[in-house]
Amino acid sequence: MIAPSADPNANARLISEAALFAAHAHGTQTRADRGDPYLVHLAEVAAMCAMLEPFDPVLVAAAWLHDTVEDTGVREPILRERFGDEIADLVMDVTDPADLRGDARRQRQVDHTRDAGDRVKRLKLADKTSNVEELLDLPHEAFDAGGNAGYLLWARKVVDVCRGLEPRLEARFDRSAARLEAEIEAARKRESGS
Repeated sequence: MIAPSADPNANARLISEAALFAAHAHGTQTRADRGDPYLVHLAEVAAMCAMLEPFDPVLVAAAWLHDTVEDTGVREPILRERFGDEIADLVMDVTDPADLRGDARRQRQVDHTRDAGDRVKRLKLADKTSNVEELLDLPHEAFDAGGNAGYLLWARKVVDVCRGLEPRLEARFDRSAARLEAEIEAARKRESGS
């Protein structure tokens, strides 16, 4: 097991091991809207978390791993064995229950995040920011105005329960959300012919 440490070299190894583990776990997965490697999303979320002060190696490692249980064959015991309870607990705290779908899943995420600790909120804030930014500047034929509007509404609800922790990251989300909202309106105008 690799654990967080006061030694910056050990923390660099921990984060590198989490990134490598995530790369193997997600393999050739791609992001639905852009088609770029899924690893790009994980790197974005980890980079956002790494910029927060004070630096939190557990948060950054968990950012790399945050979708492994939900989107790959990796199971919780493997994360616990490889990365310890602190990181595994954080990953599991941001993992949606497999039996929830649709509105129930979205509402549970809002409710759970509201009641969760600061690390969960920081990770969710970075994740939602990356997801919204993925939808920006898509080609017209790949842009789903209705789907993106629905996602944006949900993302804002999640981010709203995280507010007050990381003003700079919240501002980045808000700028990206405003841009996406403008793109949604432009797409709806194109669709209606006005």
